[in-house]
Amino acid sequence: MTDTHTAPPVPEAPPHGRKPRRRTQRRIAKALLWFALLFAAVAVLAEPWLLVPVVAVAAALILWD
Repeated sequence: MTDTHTAPPVPEAPPHGRKPRRRTQRRIAKALLWFALLFAAVAVLAEPWLLVPVVAVAAALILWD
C-alpha cells in the first residue's frame, strides 16, 4: 500500500534576530496611532468642522489598495 499524499517538508524557522526591533516599531506605531486618534477627537470636540478632514483621511485609508 503506497501513500499518495505526503505532506510538504516544514521549512526551518527564520532566525529571530530582528524580532525585538519589530516589536519596538509596532509599539511606537501603536502609540502614534492612539495619539493621532485622541488628538483628532479633541480637535473635533473643539471645532466640529474639523471632522471633515478626519473623515476624508479615514476614507482614503479605507480605499487605499
